Amino acid sequence: MFFVRTNRCNLRCTWCDTTYSFSGGSEIDLNDLVARAASAWEEWICFTGGEPLIQAEALEFLQGVSKAGKKTLVETSGSINIGKFAATRNVFFDMDIKTPSSGEESSLFAGNLGYLKHGDYVKFVIKNQADYDFAVDWLGRLGSIEAIFQPCGGTDLKWLVESAIRDGINVRVLPQLHKLIWGERKGV
Repeated sequence: MFFVRTNRCNLRCTWCDTTYSFSGGSEIDLNDLVARAASAWEEWICFTGGEPLIQAEALEFLQGVSKAGKKTLVETSGSINIGKFAATRNVFFDMDIKTPSSGEESSLFAGNLGYLKHGDYVKFVIKNQADYDFAVDWLGRLGSIEAIFQPCGGTDLKWLVESAIRDGINVRVLPQLHKLIWGERKGV
């Protein structure tokens, strides 16, 4: 996967692990960025942030890489209406539903659930039992949408997996693999 990380975010989750993306970065011309992504050997582009969908040229970027034959996974907080982005061919969503420990649990643009399709999924970052209970409650409202439980940094992975098994919950539990390999290193 070829990663494109944008700066800026409209949310301030208490446990955010990419606060460095709130500011700074460097401006890259849209055409240059599309060309870089299009020429990458990877089949998939990960468009992430911050919140990538607040970028002024987000739609044009997604359309450009789609036209180049790439598939794009958009990692979004779920707070921005994804309707105009979801209509782009080969665009898939990893959409957060923010849990109580984030401090942003009311940020979801609920209409987004209607745009999700096969290949998209929602993600719950889980720090504690309250987050777990919140996520389990949500699962009943998601229908056939896939869900991922991701342990927040420092949360016991074994506890989360065993809780899901014990409760017979149909979710994938996925840690942030890059953090297990490289730790808190910026840029991976």
